[in-house]
Amino acid sequence: MVRARKLVMPIYQYRNPKTGDIIEVVQKMSDDHTYIDESGVKYERVWSAPNAAMGMNSDMDSSDQFVRKTSGWNAGDMWDYSKELSEKRLSKRGEDHVKNEHEKKRKDSHDAVKKRRRKAIAESNAKNKKS
Repeated sequence: MVRARKLVMPIYQYRNPKTGDIIEVVQKMSDDHTYIDESGVKYERVWSAPNAAMGMNSDMDSSDQFVRKTSGWNAGDMWDYSKELSEKRLSKRGEDHVKNEHEKKRKDSHDAVKKRRRKAIAESNAKNKKS
């Protein structure tokens, strides 16, 4: 199977020296990083720190990352963090698929227990009727 690679070009920011307006320009890393508008104004490059750090990004869907991060936490702190991630998923996607999946598994488990109990009671009742 051949997977298509998504090519991502860096975005560079430039400030108009006259107006202070900042624009974003998509350029190759190998390009000359300058921007001159139609009227010949040479913009100044804006240097900024990225909004992320390696290893510090929180993946709100990663159970492995959740386990690593909450190792050694008490139950209350884990529940609070879990709720925070759930709210992030809900606000970002309109639903919390992790919570929905958990609730479905929980319901299925409870339903299975109820079914076994009903079956055991029915068998017990049938056995008692024969006696």
